[in-house]
Amino acid sequence: MKSGTRPIPTRRQFLSAIGGLSSLALAGAARAEEDPRNAPQQFHRYGIDQQTVTIVTTTGHYDFLVAIIANAGIPDSGFMSRRAAAADEGLLYTVQTVRPLAISNHGVPFPTDVLFISGDGRVTQVRISIMANDSRVFSSNMPVKAALQVIAGTVMRISARPGDYVLSPLFGRTL
Repeated sequence: MKSGTRPIPTRRQFLSAIGGLSSLALAGAARAEEDPRNAPQQFHRYGIDQQTVTIVTTTGHYDFLVAIIANAGIPDSGFMSRRAAAADEGLLYTVQTVRPLAISNHGVPFPTDVLFISGDGRVTQVRISIMANDSRVFSSNMPVKAALQVIAGTVMRISARPGDYVLSPLFGRTL
């Protein structure tokens, strides 16, 4: 072999390099799926409807992109497969008829806050800082139409409390 020339890679070395590159590509794709900026695409991929809702508190109007989970009785969460969520994202669990509703954080890898919402869009109850992967069930004290699950700290950040309201066609309240 002459000085300054490189040996030609063998077939085994070539296949090993290709396998390593494909592993990196798959790992990158998995990270992209967990990226909170991809949440709308993730929700859409699973056939989940989305809409923007606005929470009106004494400190202002706050918009959230929410995935609507129309059958709150199914123990599946759009947050289960995610490592994080953005500050303006949430899940809105809804039921057909106003009734007591229960939420669990089982399988969710980060803490969340929950707002229970009456049929007319009023916040009736707030649960803050439900721990990550907490299997306890948190129930509304009264019949509600929906529960909004957001990342922990949101309720404090927007100063949400019972009596505030949520603007959404679901509750018959819009701007």
